[in-house]
Amino acid sequence: MKIYTKTGDKGETSLFGGGRVRKDDKRVAAYGAVDELNSFVGVLVAQLTLAMEKHSQIAGNNLVSIAMENHGLGKETIAFLKSLQNRLFDLGAELATGKESFLAKLPRRIESRDIELLERAIDAMEADLAPLKNFILPGGSPAAAAAHVCRTVSRRAERAMLSSESATPQLVAFINRVSDYFFVLARHLNYLAQVSESEWEK
Repeated sequence: MKIYTKTGDKGETSLFGGGRVRKDDKRVAAYGAVDELNSFVGVLVAQLTLAMEKHSQIAGNNLVSIAMENHGLGKETIAFLKSLQNRLFDLGAELATGKESFLAKLPRRIESRDIELLERAIDAMEADLAPLKNFILPGGSPAAAAAHVCRTVSRRAERAMLSSESATPQLVAFINRVSDYFFVLARHLNYLAQVSESEWEK
């Protein structure tokens, strides 16, 4: 199958279930932002995979390696992120569905348990972190910086979803929790890498 179909050459695209809209339609902007977020999650997974490979080559008594192993960073975190990428695909598909009657035909939809899984992951990471006393600047270790990018793109996706008026309250709650997750993940990654967080200098 050819990658190019030429059906979008005039600036329009098809919605699942029928209907065509301009590519700058608010609904397209919403699921496009979710797609962009998914790509950045892929970058984060690549960063974590690289970090795992690097630390596996360091002596077993290395403090960072021990911290990564003891706090579930590595295969467990990567598996969670890959699962989240699938849920983001589910989210995008739901946003791209033009007719209500076709929602039932989607292979999977965002559910309340998806939000609960994010909350459990957040709670587990926060148990290791000191309470915030000030705003922190995005950055730190390469993986933490990538997680901060995911956080901000999550927020943009949320704004686009609200603007499109095509998102249910559950979808909005899900993307809001996704952003929360990436904020805490960024902090946790810096904690494990023993990188100090930079606070906002007022």
